[in-house]
Amino acid sequence: MKEIEIDSYSKINLTLNILTKRQDGYHNIETIMQSVNLADRIFIKKEKEEIKIKCNHPQVPIDAQSLAYRSAEKILKRYRITKGVKIEIDKKIPLASGMAGGSANSASILVGINKLFALNLSNEDLRGIGEELGMDVPFCIQNGTALAYHRGEKVTPLFPVNPPLWIIIINPGFEIPTKWAYNNLDLSLIKREKNNTKAMLETLKEGEARGIAKNLFNSFEELIIKKYPEIGKIKGRLIKEGALGALMSGSGPTVFGIAQNKEQAFKIYKKLKSEYRSIWIVHTI
Repeated sequence: MKEIEIDSYSKINLTLNILTKRQDGYHNIETIMQSVNLADRIFIKKEKEEIKIKCNHPQVPIDAQSLAYRSAEKILKRYRITKGVKIEIDKKIPLASGMAGGSANSASILVGINKLFALNLSNEDLRGIGEELGMDVPFCIQNGTALAYHRGEKVTPLFPVNPPLWIIIINPGFEIPTKWAYNNLDLSLIKREKNNTKAMLETLKEGEARGIAKNLFNSFEELIIKKYPEIGKIKGRLIKEGALGALMSGSGPTVFGIAQNKEQAFKIYKKLKSEYRSIWIVHTI
């Protein structure tokens, strides 16, 4: 095998509970993450030497400090591979959107190089490498539906949502630095009327869209909507047009709305596509 193509799936957070600040500066979190079929496409080709990266999006970093480069470098060096690789990223996932686009690319590069060079590493092996690169990388190697905890790098797979959820995703077109979101979050002010993780886990077993939509929760929302009211407006528009529930993903700014079914998702999309430039219909995978 000389080259490989691989889909690099984005994620949304069905729940995101920020629990406590750790001594190492990170936070303990508890989140249920879900892959959706809005994906980048990664092309990896064997080269005689060096790591070369190209991307169709001019703002995606491709130098030696970029996550994509470091991901390839880490696995090649660890397994003493003397050849290089050329990596091309066909970017579809919006940048800095709370959908783990960079982490998804990192995961796909690890998975792709594993296959390309027949390293025969298990998912567990790859997740171990992914932990060293970023908090969401282990999940993006796993994909599907999963509970992530600790700093977000510990992942427990869950049964997939069945039937798949149909979701409308809207990105407002600005970026929110994750570091800013964590630094400005006052944990004492987060409303915790119930154990959102437990409630969502029980609802996921039933797999009913209305129940899942009812239990959406994100610790960041109140803080971020206060500073970026456009996010709250998008949530309101999704619900007004028929979404069962809506939530900001991760530290934002992307907002998603859960539809009752595929037909309803297309109805909502048609109503809102003239208002928002970056809008997609996706389903869970």
